[in-house]
Amino acid sequence: MSSSCCSTISSTLSKIPRHTITCARLLPARSSDTGPVAKTRGGYAGELVSEEDKNTLASVSLSAGIALGSVVAIEVQHCSVKVFYATNRKSASEGDLGFSGEHDPEGYSCGVAEVTIPVGVHRAGVVEQKKWWHLLSKKDDSRKYVVLGAVEKLEENAFISRLAEGADGSRDLLVFLHGYNVTFEEAARQAAQFSFDLQFDGQVILYSWPSLGTLAGYCADEERAFLSNGKFAGFLGMLGDGPWGKMHLIAHSMGNRVMLYGLSGNEWPSGSISQVVFAAADVYVETFRELFPKIRGKAELYTSYTSSKDRALFLSNLLHKARRIGISKGEPFVMEGLETIDASKLDYGLFALGHGYFAEKKALIDDLSQLLGKGLPASHRKLYQHPSKVYWDFFRD
Repeated sequence: MSSSCCSTISSTLSKIPRHTITCARLLPARSSDTGPVAKTRGGYAGELVSEEDKNTLASVSLSAGIALGSVVAIEVQHCSVKVFYATNRKSASEGDLGFSGEHDPEGYSCGVAEVTIPVGVHRAGVVEQKKWWHLLSKKDDSRKYVVLGAVEKLEENAFISRLAEGADGSRDLLVFLHGYNVTFEEAARQAAQFSFDLQFDGQVILYSWPSLGTLAGYCADEERAFLSNGKFAGFLGMLGDGPWGKMHLIAHSMGNRVMLYGLSGNEWPSGSISQVVFAAADVYVETFRELFPKIRGKAELYTSYTSSKDRALFLSNLLHKARRIGISKGEPFVMEGLETIDASKLDYGLFALGHGYFAEKKALIDDLSQLLGKGLPASHRKLYQHPSKVYWDFFRD
């Protein structure tokens, strides 16, 4: 329940005369020869000495009940989150709300999507969705699931104008790039959940590259990620002169390839980007060593989150026979100009894949909130420095 709602109820209850309040729960009033009284389980609370007291009690009880009822009604309804997006997916006449898993050779398109969060049942770090055993539920039930609603495509000028609405020059932008095996619909729902839980004070933009959205599409997704880097850099260039404060970038898994290739191989507005976050990056360490120096120093701070419990990146290691920077093996990958945070000590659960922890674990969400919201380096967040002094650790769950 929000603090403002609590204040409303408290203010209403404060109007009840003190001599009518008891520690026991009030039961219905009864009449007797001594006049109207309020009875408790332990006896009589005392006589309501005047008609005015009785009227006041009835009035404030009704007001408090209405206020509390309004709060409860709000809590069980959904909350709408506006997700701005850019994508180099090809438009489709049907399926996945107008976007396919194919690369659009013409460039990228922009728009805004409405996503609802079921606040009554939502748990931080979870994208509530229909499971196969929910036989009687509908996947678009906004009371139970995170649901993608209307998707509106916009021309670039209209997109910038809508994005700038309410921006006073101090609000920031956060651009999020998803990983492999993610459709546009899944990406929009994930971006909304992440934005809602992070409580980012600004606009969140999804950059959706054309992942096929299938487990078997890993190799195809690699090709599509590489093809997307120029389009992504062009989109950043369009944002460079907007009426907002700082711009932050966060990529997950294979989306880090789009971001790294896009930043290192193309021109982008220098000085316009503050935080760059590599989360569970599915990037070959030698590729990173070669490309990272090209972008080092262009943003305020670069951060990498890694984990030894990331089973998805463990499989990627085996498939490529090449270590990924997002997985800790002994000690995590470190490099000058990059703050590395090892999340291995967090509890992922026995059967968890351990790959989406950046948006699933409260400790990660809180840490990202300090990083993206306040620009605090690792030394000023709730982390501790490993004795090697080359990377940072979370405290054990």
